[in-house]
Amino acid sequence: MQSETRQCGNCKQDFIIEPDDFGFYKKIGVPPPTFCPECRRLRRWAWRNNMSLYNRKCELCGKSVISIYSSESGIIVYCNKCWWSDKWNPKSYGRDYDFSKPFFAQFAALMKSVPHMAIVNDDGIASLNCEYTHDWWFSKNCYMCFSGWHTENTMYSFYLLAGRDLVDCMNIRSKSEQLYESITTSLSYRAKYSQYCLNLIDSQFTYDCWNCSNCFLCAGLRGKKFHFKNKQYSEEEYEKILKDYRLDTYSGMEKAENEYKNLILKYPRKHADNFHNTDNVIGDIISYSKNVKSCFVGKNLENCRYGEYTGGVNDPVKDSFDVTMTGGASECYECVTGDHSQMNFFGLFSVKSQDVRYCHHCHNCKHCFGCVGLRDSNYSIFNKQYSKEEYEQLVRKIIEQMEAMPYVDKAGIKYKYGEYFPIELSYFGYNESCAMEQLPISREEAREKGYNWQEGVQHTLGKETIKPKNIPESINDITDAILDEVLACVDCKRNYKIAKNELAFYRKMEIPLPRRCFWCRHNSRLKRRNPMKLWHRQCMCEKGSHGHAGRCQNEFETSYAPERPEIIYCKDCYNKEVY
Repeated sequence: MQSETRQCGNCKQDFIIEPDDFGFYKKIGVPPPTFCPECRRLRRWAWRNNMSLYNRKCELCGKSVISIYSSESGIIVYCNKCWWSDKWNPKSYGRDYDFSKPFFAQFAALMKSVPHMAIVNDDGIASLNCEYTHDWWFSKNCYMCFSGWHTENTMYSFYLLAGRDLVDCMNIRSKSEQLYESITTSLSYRAKYSQYCLNLIDSQFTYDCWNCSNCFLCAGLRGKKFHFKNKQYSEEEYEKILKDYRLDTYSGMEKAENEYKNLILKYPRKHADNFHNTDNVIGDIISYSKNVKSCFVGKNLENCRYGEYTGGVNDPVKDSFDVTMTGGASECYECVTGDHSQMNFFGLFSVKSQDVRYCHHCHNCKHCFGCVGLRDSNYSIFNKQYSKEEYEQLVRKIIEQMEAMPYVDKAGIKYKYGEYFPIELSYFGYNESCAMEQLPISREEAREKGYNWQEGVQHTLGKETIKPKNIPESINDITDAILDEVLACVDCKRNYKIAKNELAFYRKMEIPLPRRCFWCRHNSRLKRRNPMKLWHRQCMCEKGSHGHAGRCQNEFETSYAPERPEIIYCKDCYNKEVY
């Protein structure tokens, strides 16, 4: 079978379906996609909340709860204890399939009739004091954290898999301690403002530094100590430099941050941060994996494509395409958080399941199609129980009907069997979903596309009791009185407060009080992260000492777009530069 170039049904750009892709689709019995990989990813992310939390009441017991669903979403919410209890039966919402209506329209109606967990975490069960977290597990004392587990004393962070005392961090996949404003930094201690670092100790404003300690404003170092702007200093000289910068002050921190942004552009970067036993891997931030293409942030993957935030040390992902936030899975496709599943197709938060298709929040299920909220169920369609023979016969008819009667969204795009849920049916507003991180659009653009838009994202404005200019410069001059103040973000003007544990962390780490709210700090980290997209480029190295005459001829796929200012090297030239 040959490669085929097709036009994306959403963005209208051309994309290629390769022979191996066709083989996978044939193996699992689904038609080839009509959306390109980037639009498929966007569509999945539109079904995950982007750190927006709301005050709701459990509609079974009446208890006040924190929820990822706004009251305008149309979703019925139960607190976690009620949702997992025997006080209600998800199969009581079962209904017959109506062959006179498109599948997706019927599923949307079922989705809004079955109660959902207000928020997905194990607070009060395997976690302690983690009420304000989503997709968060086995942790202690965590606040405003999303997608992670096995952490302690953590705040304002996304995708953390191990560690303690972590604030404003993203993608920390191996145990670390006392990190602040760090991205993809592992096995490190007391690191601030670091990115793509490993085994870092007592360092700040470092980029791509491994096995280093006491480094400040450095990039691309290996095994160094007491370095400032990539130059060696004595311990006494280094300490004096740190003291002179006054990093305990907001102005000192801003000065260092501006110098850091300019400094790291002077040093070459490897075209992709794939490391630790990778074989035949094309993507970014992939480790311990083989036969992987167009995947981003993954560990222990095999024969996977077009996925992101997948796998783990004990949670391999094999033979799966287009999976998001998933570990311990095999033969899965177009799936969001389908942990420990096999043949989980077009699902969302349906874990420990096998042969389930188009299911939301179904757990430990087998052979289910178009179901919501089921537990320990087999052979069910639209939450209604069938015999094995009835189920198999009806599923075949539904798939045929989905082909003959596709769902047509407001933009005129047809959704047949094999497509993920349309964005316009998402119970999240586009602006409160993770899709906004992938492709920011305006309210007007969202409305034109038929997407939901959340007008009342919960926040306050104009309630500040202290102006940013009146906040003491140094953390050493901040008193406990700040805990009673209401602050205003210097960027978006949103009000926010400083929590007691947060202030204790800033004091311990000598970090000035942030002048930006949590959401703006998170968006700033997103901008420092490379996009989940690849471009074909040539190595920019022109150093004859690296074994080539003139410019290096090596080509590669990279997440650095051609118009970006960074210096991008192939793996060989990069290794010769830094080692």
